[in-house]
This record gives sequence, structure tokens and C-alpha cells, in this order.
Amino acid sequence: MKRALLSCLFTSAVKSRQLSYRKQISDMLPTGRRRVGVVFLAANLVAVGWQESSAQEVVQVYSSEGPTPAMREAASAFSTNEAVKVVGGPPPEWIERAAEDADVVCSSADFMMSDFIRNKALQVDPSTVTPLYMRPSAILVRPGNPKRIEDFPDLLQPGVRVMVVTGSGQTGLWEDMASRTANVQTVRKLRENIATYAANSTEAVRIWRERKDIDAWITWDIWHMPLRTESKLIPVSKDYRIFRQCSAALTSRGRDKPQAVRFVKFLASPQGASIFASWGWRTSPADASPLEVRHDITVVCGVDRNVLTNGTGLGLSRVKRLIEDYESAGVPRHELHISVVLYGEAAHWLLKDGSYRAFTHKEGGNSNKVVVEKLLECGVSVEVCGLSMKGNNWSKDDLLPGVTIVPGAYQRIVDLQLRGYAYIPL
Repeated sequence: MKRALLSCLFTSAVKSRQLSYRKQISDMLPTGRRRVGVVFLAANLVAVGWQESSAQEVVQVYSSEGPTPAMREAASAFSTNEAVKVVGGPPPEWIERAAEDADVVCSSADFMMSDFIRNKALQVDPSTVTPLYMRPSAILVRPGNPKRIEDFPDLLQPGVRVMVVTGSGQTGLWEDMASRTANVQTVRKLRENIATYAANSTEAVRIWRERKDIDAWITWDIWHMPLRTESKLIPVSKDYRIFRQCSAALTSRGRDKPQAVRFVKFLASPQGASIFASWGWRTSPADASPLEVRHDITVVCGVDRNVLTNGTGLGLSRVKRLIEDYESAGVPRHELHISVVLYGEAAHWLLKDGSYRAFTHKEGGNSNKVVVEKLLECGVSVEVCGLSMKGNNWSKDDLLPGVTIVPGAYQRIVDLQLRGYAYIPL
């Protein structure tokens, strides 16, 4: 009843304004043009009225740095008639504006969300806090990894210049990682190697691009995304790995705005999860049973049959598919430790073009080298049986770059199984 009354009052006000403006414009127009002018004016008033109505439908979102790229893509996917505007960056830059009009606030860590709740001006409703997705700590190094940094302890070596962030969602990150083993010497050595303390992640990105003397940045793995061509991602082992989650919450204004409530639910939906996963966040599929083991997954694949699909070795294609299937389940590549051992009829898939032609007596190059390169880029250990090489009189110079020689396929597969690797024959 109340909504109907408001609608009638709004319609009446618009009609009143239309009649008033029609008369004013009509009086200014020549007689022959008055009808046309009134028609155009009416159309404009309808547009103005629609815009005023649409302006009331805008959802105002304020986000800390880490979730901002995914949040903006989610806002674009969600918006139809309900516009969502995302303001992102370090909270000190937008906190005063957010106190005036925020419907949704998003944090990079729970302590940050707690700060938002304690800030009475924001009027965050604690009961609406929705934890969304996780990301692990990691290390970014320069392309080519000139310092040969493979894990956190390598940052303690003399001469390694490290950058850390002391604010935003990375507050305390480096100290938490260094303290995981309860060895204060680790904290001391790392502190000696810290070359700069960035105030926030945005500043850290700028420093990384400007100062080439910085060898490594301790950060979250999602920050590799905007620096894909300017850095290499080094996952850290579980002894030094830290996780933190991003969250979204409604303010008192947003709680009473249905479209704001729907947007937060959209962020937690399968479509929202897919968007965040594309930006590197850890998500769990809503339509499948969760995997019990999601970290440090070890697999050895044995390939000995010369079966091709579209000119490429089927066993190699299946390893690539295994990685993709894990990623679709929310498990990133750096949690997968895969060895693929080729022997017997499949061993020649790992030969350079010239040696491949000599062995197969076919024109053209080795069609498997592209997928081999991709597997190596994904961190897969591509291995060839030394006995198969000996039987074919191949040397290391005959192999594609990056391929590892093992003494024997069976011994290698058994050895990895005894070390806890799951075995998949391909």
C-alpha cells in the first residue's frame, strides 16, 4: 500500500513537471513546431525520470586492493539494470567517501574487516560479513629467476634484496611466514635482507617496476596476475605458507537495498567463484564434492604406448588435462607435483626435431614439443627412461630442452610411489 502511494505521488509529480515544462517550451516555439517540440520534450522527461530512478539502483562498493580486479569483473557480470560501482585501492584513500555512501565493503583479510566494523562511520553490519575466497603467500622474483630462489629459505642468503608490505592485507605477512618454524634466526636473517618496506600493495607494484635492484617480493600469489610479464611466481612450501581470505559485508544502507544484498550473494555464487578463480583466488566448486587433499598433491604418470590424438601423444595430453581438471576444482598448479615418465614406444616423443625425423622416418618436426613445453611451464617433471635411450643410441643432445633422464622407468615409478606419489598409468 505504501509503495503504491509513493508510486502515485512520484507519477503525479512527474506529470506536473511535464505539464509545466510543456507550457514553457510551447510558448517559446512557433505555432507550427509546438506539437513536435512537446513530443521531444516528453521523451526527454521520460529519459530523465528513468535516469533518476536508475540512479537510485546503483550499488556502491568499496574494496581493498587485492580483491579489486575480480570485484570489478564480478560487478560487470552482475550489472544489468542494477549498476554496481566499485571503488578500489588502499582503504585510507576511500574510507571517508565510503562512510558517506558505501553499500558494500570488501576486505583483504579478516583483521581489515574487523577494522571496518569498528569504524562506526562505515556502519558495517557484522551479521552480514561473508568470507569469500582464499589466497596463499608466495614469492615474486625477476623473470628468469637470476637469484635461483626456489623457496622461502633462499631469501635468507646473503645479497638477496627483498621487498615486503607493511599495510593493507599484507600486514604481518612476512613475519608470519618467517615465524612458522619457530626459529628466531629466520626472522633475523630475513630482516637483514629486507631492502624496502612498501606501505601497501599498490605502492609495492610501483616499486617493483621502478627498482630493478629488488630481487624478490614476499606477497600473495594473486599479485603475480598484474605482473605476469615482469615477474615469476615462486610458490612456497607448506612450512612457510600462509592463507588469508577476502570478505564482503553490507553496511546499514546496503542491508536495506535488495540489489546490494543480491550482489553479495552473487559474489559467493558459482559464477562469482569462477570470476575470482580466473584472478588466482582459491575457490571450491559448488556443484561437486570437495577434495579432501588440496595441497602438495604428488602424482607420477607412466607413458609407454605410442598412441596419438591429433598428432600429439595421448599420454602427454592427458597429463595436461589432469592439471586443468585440478585447476577447475580450485587447486592451483603450484600445489601439483607431477612427474611423467616416458619409456618404450612413447620415448621418442621427447626427441628434438632432427632426431625425431631420423627415428620416425617422417618429414616435419616433433609435434609433441609444444605440449612438452607447456607441461614444463606448469612445473611438470618430464622424464625419459635411460634404458630406452640406451636401446636407441640416443644421447642427451637428442632430447628436447628441459627433459630429465632417469636410470629406468620402472625404478623411477616405484621410487616415487614409495615416496607417496599416486601412480597413474597412461
